[in-house]
Amino acid sequence: MVDNGMHSPNSLPRLEYLRWLLAVPLIALLLALLVWLGGVNQSLFLWINGYDWPAAEPVWSAITLLGDALTLVILLLFFVGRRADFIWSVMVALVVVSVVLHSGKSLFAVSRPPGVLDAEQLRTIGFVAYNGSFPSGHTTAAFAFAGAICLLRFPHWLKWTALALALLAGFSRMVVGIHWPLDVLVGAATGWLGMALSIWLASLMPWGQGLWAQRVITVLLLLASGYALWGFDGGYPAARWVYLVLPLLALAVALPRLPRLFGVSR
Repeated sequence: MVDNGMHSPNSLPRLEYLRWLLAVPLIALLLALLVWLGGVNQSLFLWINGYDWPAAEPVWSAITLLGDALTLVILLLFFVGRRADFIWSVMVALVVVSVVLHSGKSLFAVSRPPGVLDAEQLRTIGFVAYNGSFPSGHTTAAFAFAGAICLLRFPHWLKWTALALALLAGFSRMVVGIHWPLDVLVGAATGWLGMALSIWLASLMPWGQGLWAQRVITVLLLLASGYALWGFDGGYPAARWVYLVLPLLALAVALPRLPRLFGVSR
């Protein structure tokens, strides 16, 4: 039988669950409040964006792709056949968080840095857009994925690694010149809380952890990996290698589990 990973969203000890649930969004929203009240949103962006960071543009391009939805979908292949609860929660979040994210972008209609600042005032790397800044989609996605790992039962080293990578992804959105600090901070809280809601909703629909649902999801994940390998660069050509290396690694991990998942005898 395939391990369907049937876990409750409260599978962590209650106190640990509440700590993870509340700490990240509270810190992010507190920092956002300080940035807003202090009126330093633009000046803080200009400092972060204009600082001479040691990493080169291809490195920042790769880091910022950690928040791309396709990257996170491909990462789910590492958990195929092991953690159906995690996979199903993330799939639910793709819908829930997307609705919240795009509603926010439409409601607030904040211009991005390239739509406000003169070209000589900022550095842009890769993808450039002018509207739909608030909140940051990449940051929201990265923190939603990290939230799923931190709010479900996973090793602590993986929780802290996921959180650190989400922080890097959010920070990179300012370095590449496409988001304000408030976009990033509110995006972090949005993704985290959106994932908490999605985990709860996923627990109300346990059929998503069933064998046939997981088979369908796995096929979709495989198609997404193939799409990435076909030529997708996420708007950052300097990091095109990410969509060559990551899908191949994910497929190498997932393929040995597929015969058991799909009931193919060997």
